[in-house]
Amino acid sequence: MSAREIQQLRFVPFPTWFPAARDPRAGARFYTVVQEDIFEALVCSQSQFREHRVIDLEILGNVVGADIHQYFTYLHGLLELLALPGTYYEQWVREFYASVWVSPDHSYIHYALAGTDYRVTAQRAREVLSLRAYSTRIHQLCYGNFEPPQRPHGGEIPPVDFVAPCFRPPFREGSSRTVGDLTRPARILDFVLRKTLLPGQATEMVSLGFSSGLSLTSSLRLLLTCGI
Repeated sequence: MSAREIQQLRFVPFPTWFPAARDPRAGARFYTVVQEDIFEALVCSQSQFREHRVIDLEILGNVVGADIHQYFTYLHGLLELLALPGTYYEQWVREFYASVWVSPDHSYIHYALAGTDYRVTAQRAREVLSLRAYSTRIHQLCYGNFEPPQRPHGGEIPPVDFVAPCFRPPFREGSSRTVGDLTRPARILDFVLRKTLLPGQATEMVSLGFSSGLSLTSSLRLLLTCGI
């Protein structure tokens, strides 16, 4: 089964993903057979989760010889999110990815652990992480109004004026967009984002229809321009 077909299995109405009556064919930890199948696929992959990586801005700033605090402290709670250590119970992580349902308006997520379903609202997540609400949405900038399954910018290359703050001038239509072409702050931010925000099993999660929902280019642009 292709990644797109699996994505289509996931992008269904909430009552279909979490029916009022648990499917008796599913294991005790899940509500549907599809949830259990995704969990089993994660287990059978035998991939190991990497430890959550955190950043130390003081050490990183000394290494690169630049003050990068401004890129991580202008947004309240961002630094704490990137520097928060933690440990993981692998089965719970897999159960979460196998069962999570994200509200289309991103106001909440709903998932199951050990057979019990939970809901976490965006407001509650902001309270726990000490984050503020902003009108700008990275997801909206990345995916626009494209219907799931989605690809960043609808699979199209972002326009020059959108990504120009990330690259060394002169930057124009047809210019190279490799990591080597990024400005120094953008290269640093690219490194930090890749080491902290992206899932350790990114390829596997995407193949199972669950993307991180984060476009590095859009995130770099937002951090560099501090425009949220």
